[in-house]
Amino acid sequence: MDNNESALSLTFYIHEIGEYKMQIRTACRHELDTIYLMGFDVWGGGLSRDEYLAGCQSSKKYQSGVWYVLVVDEKPVSSLIVYSDLFGLGQGCFGIGSLATDPAMRGKGFGSQLLRGVTEKLLNAPEAIATFLHADIDHHYYEKLGYQRIQSGDCMFFSLGHPHYAGMPPSYF
Repeated sequence: MDNNESALSLTFYIHEIGEYKMQIRTACRHELDTIYLMGFDVWGGGLSRDEYLAGCQSSKKYQSGVWYVLVVDEKPVSSLIVYSDLFGLGQGCFGIGSLATDPAMRGKGFGSQLLRGVTEKLLNAPEAIATFLHADIDHHYYEKLGYQRIQSGDCMFFSLGHPHYAGMPPSYF
């Protein structure tokens, strides 16, 4: 883990659910290609696998955040990225993006568990105000997890102490 990752580092276990014992932790560099490929079927946009990976590997946006994974049996099955101090996010605010789950593991609640766990840990920091995300899928998925829509756009927020958001939403991340 480098200095950029240490600011948001976290490792903790979530309760066992059914047959799965899950851990959420900061992703390791050697896992990044696995993480990127979790979203290839949705975000690949007609690119070949190699073209898609090359784009992810060189992405300044992906290099500017901290990746987290939900691990089952020592294998990352779901991932997301956290941004701070970028995209118009104010002090104490975090942007969560690129939530994806391995296609073979979808529908088991891993993405929800990861988002809940990371949101909770981020907002438990003393200076934390809110987490934001841009919904590329049905808003109801995120609303079930406690996120609220800002105006009529795709930006959503979650805050423990601020039930309504009155500011400008952060730019897309």
